[in-house]
Amino acid sequence: MRIAVLGGTGNLGMGLSLRLAILGYEVIVGSRSEEKAKLKAEEYRKILSEKGFAGKLSGMTNSEASKICDIAIVTIPWEQAFELVKNLKGELAGKIVVSPLVPMKKEGKIFRYVEIPEGSAAKKLAGILKESEVVAAFHSIPADRFANLESDFDWDVIVCGNGDAKGTIMEITDEIDGLRALDGGDLENSRLVESLTVLILNLMTMNKLRDLGIKFC
Repeated sequence: MRIAVLGGTGNLGMGLSLRLAILGYEVIVGSRSEEKAKLKAEEYRKILSEKGFAGKLSGMTNSEASKICDIAIVTIPWEQAFELVKNLKGELAGKIVVSPLVPMKKEGKIFRYVEIPEGSAAKKLAGILKESEVVAAFHSIPADRFANLESDFDWDVIVCGNGDAKGTIMEITDEIDGLRALDGGDLENSRLVESLTVLILNLMTMNKLRDLGIKFC
């Protein structure tokens, strides 16, 4: 299975690329720049090799990655994501598209959730990508720690969506060591998960904590 990590050069994209490659998935690191994507893929392969892992990693433009993937994960900043997927509707048709997007802005030291008329970033993506299957997942993962292969963690990942697409993303999530997928219902509930992530960021800021994930016991 080919998984494209669109905007896979940031920390969340890096963590997903590394950990999915370890599991044996063919991972395509996407970027606006083909050169940057290829350099990042080479960097990720080197990291895996140094840790004793092998993995299939390649770098392409977001457009080329979208054409050949089975699943695309959108890890670029939310302000840019909607325009990106508008331009990739054809390439992403018939595919699973995963949204970890959290619409928010910073006011001083505090983060505020940005209300979107469609109800959530994931629902807005679904409205644009009418021929794709949009699933919301991976919002509350602390990206820096997730990208560090030496780190241990035990986090829950709430997954919202419908039908087989949601089930596929839950299965993949459960394969990643340290993550447990929880069924969060349909895409309507994605707003709750997105806003929960903003709360977690504020808890870290106000209480001087780092790398908070979520775990339901």
